[in-house]
Amino acid sequence: MKRLLPVFAILLATQAAKAEKIYCFFTEPFINLTYDSDTNQVVHSSPGEEDQAGVAQVIFDKGGKIQISVVGVNNTMVIDTTKAGSDGMSDFIYPFEGIINGTLYGGCETDHLKKKLSTLHGYSQK
Repeated sequence: MKRLLPVFAILLATQAAKAEKIYCFFTEPFINLTYDSDTNQVVHSSPGEEDQAGVAQVIFDKGGKIQISVVGVNNTMVIDTTKAGSDGMSDFIYPFEGIINGTLYGGCETDHLKKKLSTLHGYSQK
């Protein structure tokens, strides 16, 4: 819940100021999703494929989850702002967990809340 209020504040404040983006990274399959609050667009990137963009439908849940779907596409991403995430391959810990269709887990960061190196393998969090 500590992280929830700053995320909501950032997303809402950016509507009047500078845009905030949420970047989510998944592996197997390799997918990158970017939500831009200024344009209300989601961009789907995957190696070997052309980027795809669509208009986002965003629902904020009181429990600390942000549900993002693309209008006309039958996929949903949930960002859990109460859990740290992982891209599944690197030593980075992301501030948020991203979940696509309830089965593919990844990590998400924003322009202001960035991923950090894990301390599990002797890395610092700088």
